Amino acid sequence: MSRFFRLLISAAIVVVAFLNLWQVNHSLQSVKPRDADDVVILEDRLRFVRDALMKEQYWRGDVGYMPAGVLHGHARTHFDDEQWVFVRYVMIPWNVVQDSLAPRYVIVDGRRTTEPIETPPGFTRIYDSTNGIVVLRKLSPP
Repeated sequence: MSRFFRLLISAAIVVVAFLNLWQVNHSLQSVKPRDADDVVILEDRLRFVRDALMKEQYWRGDVGYMPAGVLHGHARTHFDDEQWVFVRYVMIPWNVVQDSLAPRYVIVDGRRTTEPIETPPGFTRIYDSTNGIVVLRKLSPP
C-alpha cells in the first residue's frame, strides 16, 4: 500500500507542477514586451541626459524638469504630470523639481510640441537630443 501512495503522490506532484507551468505561461502571455513599457522607453531617452550630467561632474542634487509647453507659457497637462513622475523615478539619485528653472541644470521635454525649444536667458545647452529632450545649464552657479 505504501508503494501505491508514493506513486499517487508522485503523480499528483507532476500534475500540479505542469499546471503551475501552464498557469505561469498563460499569465506571461499578457505581459507586454520590455521595449513597449513606458518607463523603459523613458529610461532609454534619458540615458544621454544622465551621461551629460555626469560629464558635468554633477552626480546628485536638484535638476529642473519642464515640459516645453510650460516653458512657452502654456498650462501643464495631466500627461505632463505623469511624465514628471516617471522622470523622477528614472533620474534617481537626482532630485527632479517640477516646472522650475531654479536648479543649475534643467531638463526641457519637447516631445509633445512642434514649437522649437528656445534657450532661456542665463542658460546654455549642454545636451540636445533628436527626440525632443534638451538639458540646460545655468551660466552662473546658483
